[in-house]
Parts: sequence; C-alpha cells; structure tokens
Amino acid sequence: MNNFKNIQSKLEQFIRKYYVNELIKGVILFFSIGLLYFLITLLVEHFLWLNSSARTILFWLFVSVELALFSKFIILPLAKLFKLQKGIHYEDASVLIGNHFPEVNDKLLNVLQLKNTTSNSELLLASIDQKSAELTPIPFKLAINFKKNAKYLKYATIPLLIILVTAISGKLNWFSDSYERVVNYQTAYEPPAPFQFFVLNEDMQAVENKEFRLIVKTAGEVTPENAQITFNNETYYLQQRGVGAFEYVFEQPKTNITFYLSANNVTSKPYTITVAPVPTLLSFDMVLDYPNYTNKRDEVLKSSGNAVVPSGTNVTWKLRTKATDYATLYSKDTVLFNNTNNGNFNATKRLYNTLDYSIATSNSKLKDYENLAFNIQVVRDEYPELKLQSKVDSLDQQSLYFLGQVSDDYGLYKLQLVYYPSGNDKDKKTEVIPISKSNFSQFVSAFPNNLQITEGLSYDLYFEVFDNDAVNKNKSTKSSVFSYRKRTTDEEDQKQLQEQNETIQDLNKSLEKFEDQQKELEELSKTQKEKSELNFNDKKKFENFIKRQKQQEQMMQKFNKKLQENLEDFQKENKKEDQFKEDLKERLKENEEQLKKDEKLLEELEKLRDKMNKEEFSEKLDKLAQKAKNQKRSLEQMLELTKRYYVSKKMEKIGNELDKLAKEQDELANKDSKENTKAQQDALNKQFEDIQKQLDELEKDNKQLKQPLKLPRDENKEENVKEDQQRATEALDKKEDIQEEEAKEEQNAKAKAKQKAAAQKMKEMSMKMQAQMGQGGAGGEALQEDIEMLRQILDNLVLFSFDEEKIMNQFKSIEVNHNEYATYLKKQKDLRTHFEHIDDSLFAISLRQPKISEQVNKEISEVYFNIDKALAELAENNIYKGVSSQQYTVTSANNLTNFLSDTLDGLMNAMPSPGSGQGEGGMPLPDIIISQEELNKQAEDAKNKSESGQPQEGEGEKPGDKQGEKPGEGKKPGNEGEDGKEGENGNKGKDGKNGKEGEGKGDGKGEGEGKGNNGEGKGGSQDGQDGFNEDVNGELYKIYQQQQLIRQALEDKLALDEKMGLGTPAQAKQLLKQMEDVELDLINSGLTNEALSKMMNLQHQLLKLEKATFQQGQDNKRKSEVNKKEYTNTTNNQIPRAKEYFNTTEILNKQALPLQQIYKQKVQEYFKQKND
Repeated sequence: MNNFKNIQSKLEQFIRKYYVNELIKGVILFFSIGLLYFLITLLVEHFLWLNSSARTILFWLFVSVELALFSKFIILPLAKLFKLQKGIHYEDASVLIGNHFPEVNDKLLNVLQLKNTTSNSELLLASIDQKSAELTPIPFKLAINFKKNAKYLKYATIPLLIILVTAISGKLNWFSDSYERVVNYQTAYEPPAPFQFFVLNEDMQAVENKEFRLIVKTAGEVTPENAQITFNNETYYLQQRGVGAFEYVFEQPKTNITFYLSANNVTSKPYTITVAPVPTLLSFDMVLDYPNYTNKRDEVLKSSGNAVVPSGTNVTWKLRTKATDYATLYSKDTVLFNNTNNGNFNATKRLYNTLDYSIATSNSKLKDYENLAFNIQVVRDEYPELKLQSKVDSLDQQSLYFLGQVSDDYGLYKLQLVYYPSGNDKDKKTEVIPISKSNFSQFVSAFPNNLQITEGLSYDLYFEVFDNDAVNKNKSTKSSVFSYRKRTTDEEDQKQLQEQNETIQDLNKSLEKFEDQQKELEELSKTQKEKSELNFNDKKKFENFIKRQKQQEQMMQKFNKKLQENLEDFQKENKKEDQFKEDLKERLKENEEQLKKDEKLLEELEKLRDKMNKEEFSEKLDKLAQKAKNQKRSLEQMLELTKRYYVSKKMEKIGNELDKLAKEQDELANKDSKENTKAQQDALNKQFEDIQKQLDELEKDNKQLKQPLKLPRDENKEENVKEDQQRATEALDKKEDIQEEEAKEEQNAKAKAKQKAAAQKMKEMSMKMQAQMGQGGAGGEALQEDIEMLRQILDNLVLFSFDEEKIMNQFKSIEVNHNEYATYLKKQKDLRTHFEHIDDSLFAISLRQPKISEQVNKEISEVYFNIDKALAELAENNIYKGVSSQQYTVTSANNLTNFLSDTLDGLMNAMPSPGSGQGEGGMPLPDIIISQEELNKQAEDAKNKSESGQPQEGEGEKPGDKQGEKPGEGKKPGNEGEDGKEGENGNKGKDGKNGKEGEGKGDGKGEGEGKGNNGEGKGGSQDGQDGFNEDVNGELYKIYQQQQLIRQALEDKLALDEKMGLGTPAQAKQLLKQMEDVELDLINSGLTNEALSKMMNLQHQLLKLEKATFQQGQDNKRKSEVNKKEYTNTTNNQIPRAKEYFNTTEILNKQALPLQQIYKQKVQEYFKQKND
C-alpha cells in the first residue's frame, strides 16, 4: 500500500504543477487580452469623444471585462492551486498523465478505480500494490511542460505592437488623453475642435461684493469672432479685448458661480468661481472714559475713530462685524480684539500719547481685508495761560489797573493776586480774584484797591492762576512781577498840591484867552447890530469864533473836572470835616452845570447862524456876552478860592512836617552817644532846609493871592533853629574826632542840648502854624470881617433896590418930554455906579468865601444886563421898554439880596467853636465853662506827669524850683533871672536876650550861655525849660490849642451878643486878655505853677460872667438837631474805575459749552484775540 501512497503523492505534485501552468498561461492571456481591450477602449474614446454618460458606460464595461479576465486567468488558478476551490480529481489527472505517457495509458486510471471500490480483498489490494509498483518509476510531473505556454505570447505582441506603432507615430497622447477622459468619466471634455478656450485667471476666487474680471483666450486653427458665457441659466456675450481675447466682469458676486464658455458650437468645460465672504465692519463705537480732572462726562463717538482726548483717557473700541473671524488694532503695540459673542468685538487701551492706529477685520479667506486708519490726538493738560495788560492811573499816577485774560484747556480753579514787600518774598499775602470756572475768563483788577499796605514801602506783586488739574496739584502760571510804592500822606499831599498848582497855572492862561474871546464877542455883537445883513467875512469870523468858543468851553469843563478830582483826592483819608473844601466842591459843581448850559447856548447860536434870524440871533448873542462875563467872573473866583484853599493846606502840611521833624530831632537827642551821630543830624538839617524852601514857596504863593492870608512865620526863630542844629552838628563832629571818653561825653552833652533847643523851637513854630490853621486858615477874625462886610453889602443892596424901584416909578409917571427926564436918567446912571461898588465889594468877599454861590454871579450878571438895557432903552426914549428892564433889575436885585442873606446865615453858623454841642447861636457859655474846667484838669494831670520824671545826671530835682542837693551845693540855681539873667536850669527872665551865666557849686555846677529863652548845662539832659520830652510837649500843644479855641469861642459869643444888641460886659474883655496871657505863658514857659494858677482863675472869671449873662435873661439852652448827614461809603473799591479805564465789556463765562475739544480750542483762541 506504500506504493499506492507514492502514486497519490506524485498525483498531488502533478495537480499543483498543472495549476501553476494554468496560472502562467492565464497571466499571459490576461495581459494580452486585457491590454488589448484597454487599448480598444481608449481608441474608442479617442475616435468617438463620448460624452460623460457614454464614457461612464465605457469605463465600467472596461472594468467589468478586466475583472472577468482577471478572475478567469488569475483568481481561479490561484484558488485551485491553493485548494481554495475544488480542482481536478485524481482520475482527471490520471487521464492527462495517461495521454502523455503511452506506457501508462489506462493503468493509472485502473488502479485508482480499483482503489475506489468497496471491496477490501487481499487480491485486490495486491493487484493495486502490483500496479502501483509498476507505475512508481514514471515521473508524472513531466507530463506538464511550462514551455508550451510560449505559444500564448503571440497574443501579447498585438497590443504591444499597437503601442509601439503609436509611440513611433507620436500619437501616444491619444491613449493618455483618452485614458484621462475615461477615468474622469464624470468630467465633460471638449471634443476635438478647431480651437480651445483658456481661462487666464490664476485664481478663480472672487471677493464678495467686489467685481471679478474673467479673462479668456482661445487658441487653435480657428479664432472665433465672439464668445458666450453661460451661468445661472443665462447666457451673456463676452467683451472682446483683442484677437481671440475675451473678458467678462462679474459685478458684486455674492455666491459661487459655475459657468461654461461657448463659441462656434464649441463648448468649454464648466468652471466655478468661488466667492469668499467679506469680513465687514457693520458698526463702530468708541467709548471715551475721560479722567476725573477734566470734569467731562464720558462720551461715545459713533462711527468715528478720530478724536482729541486729554491724557489718561481710557478708550474702548466696540465693533459689530459680519463674516469676521477676528479683528486687530494695529499700532506700535498690536492689540487683538476680544470676541465677546457672535460678530461683536471689543478692545480697551488707556492713552497717554497720540495714537495713530488702524482696525482690520479678517476671516479664513481674507486677512486684514477692511483696514481703516484713524488718529487719536492726546492733548496733555497744559499750564493755564495768563495774558495781562497793566496801566497806571493817569490822574493820581499811583493806582495800578489790570485787565487780564486767563484760560486753560480744561478748566480754571482760581486766580489770586500775590503781593509782598520788595526783597521779602517770605511775607507774601494773597488776594483771591473771582473768575469763572470754565476754560476762559476775563478779569479786571486794581492795586492796592482795598488792601491794607504800608505807606512809603515798596511792594512786588504778580498774578497767579491755577488750573483744575488736581492730579498734578493744580498747575499754575505766574505773570510778570510789578513794582508798586504807595506814596506817604506827605508825598501824596505834595503831589496833589503840585497838580493843583499846574491846573491853576493853566486856568490863569485860560483867563487871559477869555478876555480875548470876550473882546471878539463884543465886536461881533456890535457888527451884527450895525449891519442889516452879514457878509461872507463876517459869517466866517463868526464861525471861527464859535469854534474857538467851543474849544474854550471844552477846556473849561476839563479844568473844572480836574479841579473836582483833585479836591476829591486831596486828603481823602482825613475824615475831619473841611467846610471850605465842601463849599469849594459845591461851587465847582455849580460851575460845571453852568458850563453845560453855556455849551447848549453855543449850539443854539450855531443853528441860528444858518437861519440868520437877525432879531433872535441878536438876542442870543447878547445872552452869550452876558454868559461870557459871568463865566469870566466865576473863573476868577474859582481860581482865587482854589489858590487860597491850597495855600492854607500847604501851610497846614508844613506845620505837620515841622511837628514831625521836631519829634525826630528830640528822639535823636535822647539816643545813646553812639547812636547820636553827625550823619543823622545832617539828615535832619537837610529836612529843615527843605521846610524853609517850602515856606519860601508858600510865602510866594500867598503873595499871589489878591487877599493874602496871615502866615505865622518867624524868620528869627528859623535862624535860631538853624544855628542850634549847626552847633549840634559841630559838636557831634568833634565828638567823632576825639578819642577820650570824657571829652566825647562833654561834646555829646553840648550837642544834645542844642538838639533839644532846636526841637523846642520847631515845636513852637508848628504850634503857632497849626493854631493859625485851626479855623481853616483864616481864623475867626477873618470870618468875622467877612460877615461884617457881607452885612454891609446887604444893607447897600437893599438901598439900591429901593432906589431902583423909586426911579422906576418916577419913569412910569412921566412922559418923554418931561423936564426931569434927563435928571432921572442921570440918577439911573448913578445907581449903576452904586451897584458897581456893591459888586466890587461882593467880588472881593467872593474871593475868600466859597459860600458865595454861582447863583449870586448869575443874579449880578442879570442886574448889569437889565440895568444896561434900561439905560439904552431910556436913552432911546423907549420908556416902556426901559421900565420893563428896570423891573427886571429890581427882581434880580431882590433875588440877589435873598441869596446873600442865606449866605450870611450860613457864615454865621460856620463861626468856629471848640466843642461839638454848639447850636445856632454859637457855643453856649455853660459849655465854655465846662470846657475850661476839663482843660484845667487836663493841664494839672500833665504837670503831675512831668513832675513824676526824675532829674538826670547831676541836675536839681526840679529846675528852678528847689536848691541843688548834690554834694558841694552852692547857690540856688536861680528861679527867676532878672533883666535877662538866666541860670543853668532857671526859668525865663523878663524879656531877656543874652542871659548871663548862672553859677552853682558841686556836681550840679553848670554854665548857661543861652541866647533867648534857653540855657545850657553840662552833664545834664534838660535845658532851661525842663527839657523837651515828647509826651509832655504833645500834651502841652493840645492844652494850648484847646485854650485858644475856648478863647475864640468866647470872642464869637460876645461878638454875637453885641450884634444882637445885648452889649458886652467889661469883665468879658478883661477875661479875653487874661486868656491871651495864659496862651502866651503856655508857649513860652510851658506848664508852670503860675500858668496853672492863671487857668484856674479863668474858670472863676467865666462863672462870674455866666452869672452876669443870666441876669440879662439870655437863653443858652442847646438845641438838638436831626442828623442830616448822608452816609458815605468809605470803602475804596477801584474795580469800577479800572473797568472804565479799560472800557471793557463783561464776558459771560457761567459754564463751559458742551463742545468737542478741538472746538473748545477754537473758542479759546477766539476769546484770546484782542477785543476790537
């Protein structure tokens, strides 16, 4: 059975080789048939140019055939080879082997059949084994010959030959093109045509809403004349751009577009334009969060990326987009926007510098497609600006006026005036000036205004404005520094006196021109009356006169105003009532009103000049002549009164300066030896020389008055002061040259004595001068003279009025041919002469008394005008017109009498009195007695005060009262020197001039070589009159002045009693003499026991006089009066004056306008422009 198994094994090997052979044959056939079919398929497509459907069938048919061939020739053999599929049986194999090997024939088949029988006999098995053994040597595998497959290779040569031929002919593209078309069976391909379409666009991607330009070109044997494009089921012609070149523009495509081209029945393949969506910025908001210091509300700018913002502003950009994946802010630092939700983006940035930036939107197809450039200008908070204009008051040359503009880019905080003494900026003071809190304001200021500053001290001042930038501690800007020095009262008075003097000089010149104008007016009036009609020259002369007269009126108004201003400014700090000044101001005011009326008259004349109404024009011309005379008279009065006022004030000023200099001289004498120097004494000497020069000028000005004042000048005493000061200077000079201390003290003592002597004499000069000015410069006697003179004028004026009325009645009762007509006319002429005397007297008193009002001058002019007119009419025998003018004369005379009577009452009420409780009749006698009693107590207190001071350096305890009690005491220092003898500390001798030396022993010994009133002592600090103590002498002056006022009050009271017919007791005159003696003792000897005793006696005599007065039945009750004085504001606000000076209009700055910053800057620049 082993042999049979071998047979089976060899059969398996045969079967495997068989199928390998089948596989080789199948591969050759699959290649040959498959390649041939492939070529056939490509050739079919090449020649037929099938459409997509046919190519689809062709393609899938090719695939099916190829799969079938592959299955048959490759898959099946492999499956049978690997027994994946049932192959041939052993019987089939034995047949094949038997056919190949003849010796085998059916043997192998029989063995297999025997084996397959069901019988298992040994004979059968033996037979099978025998037969198997016979077949074992035969190699069954040789029945299969692989070389027989070579015959199939001839089939492969056919497709290879086809390929070779096409390759040699250069037509391989037939197969390649066909292959591409067959494989891409769904793609439409152009059939072979005489030309082809070529799309030249590199990129077939369009942008949404942006035109896409399609560029097409044809190439081939034929060039079409036109071409068409088909898309969206619509066909359009392409625009030809050249031979075979076409173009088509897709306007604002929104979706993808598929199209194909066609021409001459040639159709291109389909093309598709892909439309990319655009990243669009739909809206754009910019939120501006301003810093707090700007006081601005947050602002939202719509669709604008440009802005002007303050530094530190926080800016937030808010975008609303479409088809946008991300947004970018490009600047120096690129910022990517945050995508908050669908299509919304935002970004935030705080700006400190100007930002140039752009915003770009992007998506997956388009990057930075929409790129918008913007600029945000960052404005730093600038320092506030301050523009200032300053002017000095042209009148007082003292006040500083300022007109300023302050501005800031965001807002102002405050404006202040800073001032401080020059060189001492640590002592700064500020004054806040109210301004608007907006970004612009205008202000007007003045310095010193109401500020309390020290006279004579130089100040530096500047303005400082602050902005509202609290973050930077309110930045400020300062103006330039101005210098200011307020004149002292003396300097101010001197300046005002100088200005007034200049005004007076100008008025003098105007008065001279006034006379020329008056002469010209008289000539014009005469010419107008003589000629029936004025010729051209006369009219021209009249025009020139009117022109000059207007100029004269304007100049007079200017001078009048200047006089008023000077009077207002002069000593305005002095609150003491000055009746003369008030009356003078009233006269100036009346004169101003009269000047305005005269100006109106000139205007009327100018109008009449054109109409030339002879009668009316003549009347106006006469009225102008009358006004001119009145104006000239008023001008002379004002000029003289002003001169008189300023002479008196100058005298008062000199008296004050003397008093001040006396105190300085005494203070220098009381200083230590080291501080009492020659340089300081020289300065005081120079001051006294200046005062002497002022006295010379005062005397000169006083002499220019038509009725000079009484000047209490004592030239001998002035020389004594100069001599004392010179000797003091020499002693101080010697003291500085010597080295010995004892000698220095000796010279210092001499200098001190002379200094005190000079101080005492200057004090006496001041007391006399101020006493003279106590009653307004003229004294009660001068006022009394004016009252007496005015009373006499009134009497004469009443007589004139009666006489005028009498002559008027006489003319009324007669006719022209009456024999007494000429006599009456002469009487009228005499009455005019009588009135001229009255006028002269009245004019003389008007030069001293400003109470003579302008109305008086007007009535005087009326009297002259009417009396002259009456004379002219009566001379022409016009009785009725003459009587009418006489009636007017009487009326004017009566009016004048009434005015003068009121003036007389005013002068009598203005009689000086020492107290404030006087009534209409002057100071009552009981008040005079009370005043004397109070004065006696004051004098006693002052004497006790002087006695409480201890004697100094070796002198007696009280000069002239007790003997010296020092060691080595000798003679009494001498109480009263006789016949001019004067002790060292003795009192004054009677009318002595050169007192002899008084001698004493011991340390108190001294020498007295006094000249006049004073002695000199060594080592003492007091001179011959108890020394000069400032406090004591100040009290002495007050006592002296009040004693003088009491005497004057008594004189006025006695004079008034006498006028009222009450008489004057003899004891009253004796009392007045005693008062004068007391005043003389106070000036010459000071507060001695003798002077105090005399003052006590005065009180006793006054009581006696009161008793005698009551016996006469006088009622001396005081009368109370309602306070009729108007309240006057004492503040010195100069701001209204400053506004007038700059002539500015107020700018309203209540609040800032709600403007953008750039417009705010424009507004700011506008307001900074100069106000036209």
